[in-house]
Amino acid sequence: MKVRFPGLWLVWLCMAVLTACGFHLRGAVELPPILQDTYINARDPYSGVARELRSVLQSAGARLTETPSAATGIIRIISKRSERRILAVGTSGKASEYELFEEVTFALDDPQGGVLLEPQTIRTTKDIVFDPNEALGKVSEAEETRIQMRRDLGRQIITRINVGMRNK
Repeated sequence: MKVRFPGLWLVWLCMAVLTACGFHLRGAVELPPILQDTYINARDPYSGVARELRSVLQSAGARLTETPSAATGIIRIISKRSERRILAVGTSGKASEYELFEEVTFALDDPQGGVLLEPQTIRTTKDIVFDPNEALGKVSEAEETRIQMRRDLGRQIITRINVGMRNK
């Protein structure tokens, strides 16, 4: 007796379409050689975007140094901005939707103080629907979203450095 699985063809078709469009799971960040030993120059290197950048660098295999002279590359966090804007107001007059906004400006220097990559600004936004009946859950969701946004900014910083150093 021959059993047919029509769903199996659908799975094969989906896999073929996904691979044809270039889809792939996000893997580890490719670490450029200049960031093998990295110093992060930020007002507070253990919070916000700098903290998430540290985490991304460490997971990619970089060694983080405590002094600029011991580093092969210095990532300078020039400025950072974190905002929450109201997008929509409900019938009760309270905010029902917010936009979370994260922005960072960075540059890459060598240990001698030379600029390897001019200052660049990266920003990201996400919308959050706020239900006042679930206030506690929505506050923690917003904080988790901010952490993810900052982690994405950290990945983008490394990617920009990687591309910028290839072009030199």
